[in-house]
Amino acid sequence: MPQFEYKARKADGRVTTGSIEAADRRQALQRLQQDGLRPLTVAEAKSGKSERRSKWLKSVQSLQGGHKSTAAKEAAAELPRGGSPRRESTGLGLLKRLLELHSSGMPVGDSIRTLSQRLSQAEQKELAAQLWRDLSEGATLAGAMSRQPRYFAGSVCHVVEAGEATGHLAPILRKIVEHLEEKAAIRQKMLASMAYPAVICAVALIVVVLFLTVLLPRIQDMLSRLGGEMTWSARILIDGADFLMSYGLFFVIAAIIAGVSLGQWRRSSAGRRKTDRWALRLPLLGRIFQLSDLFQAGNLIGTLLESGINTTETLRLTERTIKNTDLRERFNTARSQINEGLALAQAFKRNAFMPDLALDILAVGENTGHLGQSMEEVTRSFRNELTRRLNQLTTLVSSGALLGAFVLVALIAIGIITSVMGLSQSLSQ
Repeated sequence: MPQFEYKARKADGRVTTGSIEAADRRQALQRLQQDGLRPLTVAEAKSGKSERRSKWLKSVQSLQGGHKSTAAKEAAAELPRGGSPRRESTGLGLLKRLLELHSSGMPVGDSIRTLSQRLSQAEQKELAAQLWRDLSEGATLAGAMSRQPRYFAGSVCHVVEAGEATGHLAPILRKIVEHLEEKAAIRQKMLASMAYPAVICAVALIVVVLFLTVLLPRIQDMLSRLGGEMTWSARILIDGADFLMSYGLFFVIAAIIAGVSLGQWRRSSAGRRKTDRWALRLPLLGRIFQLSDLFQAGNLIGTLLESGINTTETLRLTERTIKNTDLRERFNTARSQINEGLALAQAFKRNAFMPDLALDILAVGENTGHLGQSMEEVTRSFRNELTRRLNQLTTLVSSGALLGAFVLVALIAIGIITSVMGLSQSLSQ
């Protein structure tokens, strides 16, 4: 009879491993549940031959990958992972369905297997099938998710790993879903806030281009044939159009070269550090960038602390999610000081990681033993201020775009009207 290796949780929350004989995997799951165990992973034990082959393959792969330095691997592991917003949305949708099934009492493995069969969305179904394939081979849910970096960020995988270790996966999944939904809502709000100014700028640009390339040459030709003179406003438009036609291409090429050069420089560690520091100093935008990172970091810290994960591990996992390198360096220094015994609020204050008012709230939370709840309050204030700043940015950009479009249209109208009036006066004389 086949032998199945399992990893299960006892009624008291402790994790146990072992092996069991059963006709198939389904029977093994039933026997474990009858014994009062909650299966985490159940996979058929490999034969000695297959184990030797697996070890041989791993040794070959390790030899092939031996040219990679350990430092490079560690550096890559510290970088935040994650794919495009669309793929992250697919991963979020799968986690929501998994939370629904697992919260009802279904084991994680069975929940993933059910989703791989029942989901109607093709990409989510394929993702669930890949997760189930890894789970059936003995991987944990966090391990299976870490093999799909395009759908699940590294911080999400680490939090799931902590939830599996503590035996509180369902509440951890719920907090992860809430965090990802909040993050997606902020991203959507930022995109929506810039949509209206972008449309205004695009319409104004189209109007100006049509005027300069179609309408203005005809007006100029008509005035020259009838002997009329161009007014100062029309002359400004004509000279501006000639300048753009003569040198506009060079400006575009220069902008492209500058953008590519900046992108290449930003890929280096020094360039990334410099540009991230400059980004924080930008008027209005710098504060938005800072609040975005603070919101995500605070949300994750509150989630982990409320889930029972210790402060040291919480800060280690959170550091990987901070995108701005300048803020990440401040957080890293603060984390080292906290590990040496300094209070969290004091360490953040020494490194100017958070505003003073937020640090006062965190200090109260540390003194009362409710740091997780205090962090959630701070995160809520970050979200509200970020929303307010985004509204300010939208208002400013919209007003600027409207003012620019109004000035251009007014200049065009004044140029046409004054030229026509001057021509009519000359004809009447």
